[in-house]
Amino acid sequence: SAYAMDADKDYSFSIDWSASTTTQDREGDVVASSDKRATFDEIKAALAGFIGDIEQVPPQYSAIKVNGERAYDLAREGETVELKSRQVTLFEARLDEDASTTDLALIHVTCGKGFYIRALVRDLAEALGLEGHVATLKRTRVGRFRIEESVSIADLDDMEEIEARRDVLVPIQTALEDVPSISIDATNAGKLRLGNDILLLPHEVSDWKFQRNSMMGEDSDDRLALTLLNGQAVALGEVRAGHFRPSRVFQL
Repeated sequence: SAYAMDADKDYSFSIDWSASTTTQDREGDVVASSDKRATFDEIKAALAGFIGDIEQVPPQYSAIKVNGERAYDLAREGETVELKSRQVTLFEARLDEDASTTDLALIHVTCGKGFYIRALVRDLAEALGLEGHVATLKRTRVGRFRIEESVSIADLDDMEEIEARRDVLVPIQTALEDVPSISIDATNAGKLRLGNDILLLPHEVSDWKFQRNSMMGEDSDDRLALTLLNGQAVALGEVRAGHFRPSRVFQL
């Protein structure tokens, strides 16, 4: 899942302009409130300023580690920590005027890895001279996975037939489509499932390098690879010195 979570994401979220909170969402305590509001044009103009590669300071209540401790744990203890800004990317941001009101703005965004919606709301409110916090937040896409194609756990539990579940679930390798792959035989698959390295033939290494360079550029030195047996994921690992070394084996 870590590799899938590195993909671009879509979010739909609403901003309540009545107050700012400690956590930048409705779970936190109110730290400031205001009756001031912005027009839709003002919101759109300010929002446009955040599109592209930007420096973003994560929220105090975040999973960032500070001296070995999570920032949110320190924040809950009343400690204010200085978090360093990080470069993140906002590809697209759109105010949904039809679904927004003076007090509540609905916004749709596409962003890259490590982007915090709560930090965007904090900074957008500051740019507008307003108070605000995240009222609702929904992730609608991660990479190629879209919410409208998802199946709830409850619906899966209602499917008594294994085949019915298989029909709606997607294979593991779907989340790893951007990882160069190597096709292997059953003998090597057996070795990998025991945690052993396997020797790659020269043409297998060449084909893997071609995929890597096509995906990541000619100057890439990334070693990551996915091994497949008859199109099914066997292991994720690295190619080194003509061998494939598994780091994660899929026992399917």
